[in-house]
Amino acid sequence: MTKIFNKILLLSATCLLSSNLLAQETVCFKNNVEKPSLIENTALDGGVCNGNLSLNQMKKDGWNVLDIKITPSENKFNYSYYLIKNDNQNIALNNSNDSKYNVENNFSVKPMGTKIENIDDNKSTINIGNLIIGQTGIVVHIYDNDKRLIVSNAKVISSNSNSSIVEFFKFDDLKQDALPTTKRMVEKGDVLVLNYMYNSSLLITPTQDTFQAVRNNFKLNNFIHSDIFAAKLKINNKPFPTKEDFQEFAIEQNLGTIFYVLNKKVYILDTKTFTILDTYPLSYDENETKMPFYTRVEEIESSILDFSFSDLLFFNDKKELSYDEYYEEILGLKK
Repeated sequence: MTKIFNKILLLSATCLLSSNLLAQETVCFKNNVEKPSLIENTALDGGVCNGNLSLNQMKKDGWNVLDIKITPSENKFNYSYYLIKNDNQNIALNNSNDSKYNVENNFSVKPMGTKIENIDDNKSTINIGNLIIGQTGIVVHIYDNDKRLIVSNAKVISSNSNSSIVEFFKFDDLKQDALPTTKRMVEKGDVLVLNYMYNSSLLITPTQDTFQAVRNNFKLNNFIHSDIFAAKLKINNKPFPTKEDFQEFAIEQNLGTIFYVLNKKVYILDTKTFTILDTYPLSYDENETKMPFYTRVEEIESSILDFSFSDLLFFNDKKELSYDEYYEEILGLKK
C-alpha cells in the first residue's frame, strides 16, 4: 500500500512540475486583411492575442515569431503567426560576490526557429550555422489558424559557419497510451525549433552546497529537483542509475537538458542525444559527496528479488567507484 501511495505521490509531483516547466507557445491569426502594411499593429485573433493584442504588442511582451503564413483570399490576406515565449531565454549568471562558487557563463538556451525548405533521406539542410553536433529540437506542423502539432524530433548531424544538416527521429516524449498518435511525417514548410525545452533541466550534484550554487548561478533555468528522480529510483530499487535511467526520466518530464557537476565542472548535456553542449568551471569543496547524488530522499536500496544477473554485475562494478569516477563513466569521460 505504501509503495502504491509513493507512486501516486511521485506521479502527481512530476506532472505538476513538468507542466510548470513548459515553454509558452501560441498561434495568433487575422483573416481578411485589406491593408498588409497595418498588420503588425492590428489586434490578432486566437491564442494569447485573443482579439486584444497586436503583433508588435506581443513582441514587446517577449514573444518571438518562429513562423508566418500568409494566404490570399479574394483580394484580401489571411495571416497566421506561430510565436514562442521563453521567459528564461538565457541561462543567467548570478551577480553574487561569493567567489567560492564562481562560474563563467555564456551558454544560451534561446530557441531558434527556421522553416524546413528541403527534405532528403529524412534529413534537411537549414540556413543556421555554427551549431553543436547532437544539438536537438522539434518539428512543428501548423494547421489553419491556431492548430499545431509536433511531428518529429530533430538532431544536428553536421554544421559549418553557414548551414547545418539535421536528421529527423521519432517524437515520443509525451507518451500516452490512451491518446491517438499521428502518422504525419515532416514536410516542407514545417517549422524546426532548436533548443526545445533547453531551459528546463535535471540537476545532478555531489552536495547540497553545489546544488544550491548551480541553481544560483543559473538562476533563470528551471531545474526539476533531484528529489523527484531519487523518489523514482527508490520505488524502482535502483541505487545506481544508468545513463538510460537519466535519459528516460528527463524525457518523461519534458526536460531538454541535464546538468552534471563533477571534477569541479558543470557539464550541460542534451537529454535526447546525451551530447555535451557546454562545460563551465565550478569551484567547490570536494570533501563531502553523496551517492548517487545530492537528494533528501534517503535509503535508495536495491532489491535482490528484482535483480537479474546483469544488474548484479552492474551493482558490484559501480559500488566501489567514487562520485566523480561514477559520473565520468556515465558521461563517457573515462579513458
